[in-house]
Amino acid sequence: MSRNSTFLIAGVGLALALRTAPALAQVDSVRASTLPGRQVAEKAYNAGLASFNARNYPAALSSFDQAVAAKADFAAAYANRAATRLAMKDYPAAVADYDQALKLEPSAYAAYFGRGQAREATGQAAEAEADYAAALKANPTYAPAWYNRGVLRFEKGEYEAAREDFSGAIKADSAYAYAYHDRASASLRLGNYAAAVPDYSRALALQPTLLPALLNRAAAERRAGMLPDALRDYDAYLAKKADNALAFSNRGNARFANKDYAGAIADFSQAIALDAHYAYAWNNRAAAELKLEQYAKANADATEALRLNPKYAEAYLNRGHAREMLRQADEACHDWHQAAALGLAAGNSYAAAAGCTDAAAEVPGDN
Repeated sequence: MSRNSTFLIAGVGLALALRTAPALAQVDSVRASTLPGRQVAEKAYNAGLASFNARNYPAALSSFDQAVAAKADFAAAYANRAATRLAMKDYPAAVADYDQALKLEPSAYAAYFGRGQAREATGQAAEAEADYAAALKANPTYAPAWYNRGVLRFEKGEYEAAREDFSGAIKADSAYAYAYHDRASASLRLGNYAAAVPDYSRALALQPTLLPALLNRAAAERRAGMLPDALRDYDAYLAKKADNALAFSNRGNARFANKDYAGAIADFSQAIALDAHYAYAWNNRAAAELKLEQYAKANADATEALRLNPKYAEAYLNRGHAREMLRQADEACHDWHQAAALGLAAGNSYAAAAGCTDAAAEVPGDN
């Protein structure tokens, strides 16, 4: 699934074996009449596991087909055929096989988890969450189920519940780097920067190549007022990944907060060079230009931000300031009224301070 800028989802491995072949053999050994079929099934099953581990999914599927044909109550074969179909993105067939596995083995937590993955992949978030809960009921120490349920809750905006689930994953597996990362992201969304920073640090300690943790830690540090730390992390990230417009824009924000307006302009300019449709960077460059009294440039940049996003209230506010300084009083008043109409109260304050007459502003794009 796709994540926003503060958030990373990582795939977790498929759980292959619900039970081992020897365990099944022990259970079935009293039924001598079924022994030949069982032996055929287990041979095909083991071949399927080998093919799956080699990522030869068509061969694995064929072997698991043979296993269930030879032994209709082979729960592990159904579950692993489901895992194979999941890997092949045949989600409805995967769900059907997981259903069959769970009928035969109702406490198979890995099958609940796999079915949850398949359902999640087809947009059935509520059903997937229920499957992850069932997996945890069967095995409360199964870290991937905690993690995946946390991701679903994060996506719904239930950040506190997501944070609790990521904590459950960490309790079950203290080396789960992605769980630390995403617990930090939940804390970030909750405004708890003091909790976010050490969790991002732990994620990086466990997995130094997890670059989003570096970028996100910088965001948490910036919002916590830890500007030197934030700038150091942005520098480290951009040294490894210099094609990320968001990272340049965010470092620009940190430089702006540090009153390095020229440095901020350089970063916003780089973000724009990488993504010319990045309205946020155009507007923020305008804000930095205002600080350096570059009013004509600020006017032009805010205008471009508004061309890209006609409902960008902050851009109206900044353009109004630039136009006021360019002695374009009527245009400035119009922009501030537009900002107010878009819900930015500062627009009214600016207009009142400048002595603008009351005017009805239309919200752009509403007609």
